[in-house]
Amino acid sequence: MKLSDNLKTIRKENNLSQEQLAEKLGVSRQAVSKWESDQSYPEMEKVLLICKLFNYNIDELMNESVKDLNETKQVKSNLNKYIDDFFSFITKTVEMLSSMKFKEKLKCIFEQIVVFVSLLIIFTIIWAILEGILGNLLIGNVSRYYVVRDVCFGIYYILALIVGVAIFLHIFKIRYLDYYEIVKDDNPLVNSKNEEETEDGKILENKKEKKFIEKKKEKIIIRDPNHSEMRFLNGIIKFLIWCIKALAIYFGIFFACTFIGLAMMLVLSFMFVKTGLVFFGTLLSILSGLAINYVILHILYNFIVNKKSKKNVFAIIFIVSLLIAGVGIGLACVGMTDFNYIEDAYKVEDVYTTEMIEGLKIETAYYRAIVRHVETNSDEIKIVVNHSKYDKIDFVKVSPNHIAIHWDNNAGEMENIRDIIKDINNKEIKIQDRSLPEIEIRTSKSNFDKIQKASIW
Repeated sequence: MKLSDNLKTIRKENNLSQEQLAEKLGVSRQAVSKWESDQSYPEMEKVLLICKLFNYNIDELMNESVKDLNETKQVKSNLNKYIDDFFSFITKTVEMLSSMKFKEKLKCIFEQIVVFVSLLIIFTIIWAILEGILGNLLIGNVSRYYVVRDVCFGIYYILALIVGVAIFLHIFKIRYLDYYEIVKDDNPLVNSKNEEETEDGKILENKKEKKFIEKKKEKIIIRDPNHSEMRFLNGIIKFLIWCIKALAIYFGIFFACTFIGLAMMLVLSFMFVKTGLVFFGTLLSILSGLAINYVILHILYNFIVNKKSKKNVFAIIFIVSLLIAGVGIGLACVGMTDFNYIEDAYKVEDVYTTEMIEGLKIETAYYRAIVRHVETNSDEIKIVVNHSKYDKIDFVKVSPNHIAIHWDNNAGEMENIRDIIKDINNKEIKIQDRSLPEIEIRTSKSNFDKIQKASIW
């Protein structure tokens, strides 16, 4: 590296023009220009002055690259700074803890535990979300999923550890190390042995003064009043309150839906007005349920919008509603004793007749039915379906040798509802057999064996 290049680098790094450098060295601008263009060489006196002004030695200026040398110095300086900062952090932490009282130490430790647990929860939630995303991306490939998950977990664990430690130490620094100062009273004790030996009163007075000054010498932690010890905890508490409020909104939606459902039941209950005590007890129970739902919704709303609730009024309404609900359920149970329980199978029989064809297949659709064989001497095949009157049965001939049995078990729901309302008002409860349809295949044993091999049921 030439001296000319070093001079140009030094001038630019120090933000100097050729005129400003010439002024510092006591030469003309043209002289500096000739040095940098390697047209002339500075006198030894000027070389020594350059070394003194910019903190270089002659060997560095003449033989080494100033640019590379500065970069090396900067790296060493940064490394030394990081090391010094690390030891300064440890020293300051030890000094702070040693100057704290036992109660203050407990508060500090408690805050650090809260920070640690909070970070652990946050990083765990983040990983759970990432793991779910990986599961959706690699669904159907279990072996690849576990390999990718383990690799991602290793990378995430290292990153989370580095970021978590950095956040933890940063919070500790801004919460404590940046806001404390050790104060010492360096005033000497003005205490004369002659005074202690001559006058008892002065001896006592000096002892009091000594104790007072010794107390002043104790280490005291001075905290910034704008950063009280509970400020960070208050932030965490606010975050937790927001989470609880979000949960309250979720439950509020649930109880709002329940409130609407109870209101609908209140209207529908008047369809059973002829049931006497059952109707009256059900009505009381629904009204009490509406009142309890109203109280819960009101409390949740006040909590979400930070309004005070009338606790005494709500407590009274809640207790009274529970009592009314108990009375209503009791009355409904008493009224149920007047009901008659009737077994009603509502059986219906559908029959389909066909001839035996080679490879005949019978298929039961929608869900599996109970299939029985009733042996006969006839080669003719009868398919008999026993079912509830609310099921609609269809025999579909898909092809000459393929018969499908379709049914809809919701075909008579409205009729069923009307019958139930009518029965309840008549104080009757009919036990309906809504079991699987029973299919009987009435044919010879040989025909049934052939059908069974080809059929789906």
